[in-house]
Amino acid sequence: FARGLLNRLFTRIYLPEDTEALAGDALLSSLPEDRRRTLIARREPNGDLRFDIRLQGEDETVFLSFPGA
Repeated sequence: FARGLLNRLFTRIYLPEDTEALAGDALLSSLPEDRRRTLIARREPNGDLRFDIRLQGEDETVFLSFPGA
């Protein structure tokens, strides 16, 4: 939940290293290529993973819909 949002949001995070699994994932494959990257974490130079969630605007994170949730 976030201020101004009346419903909770659902998304996924994918790890960047397993390119074969990413290529075969049904959800990622159903998205336009430029939107897929909003669900894939980035590896920082120090090895940490970074996953930013953007609620609106450029590079808005893909959110999922679960009827009744």
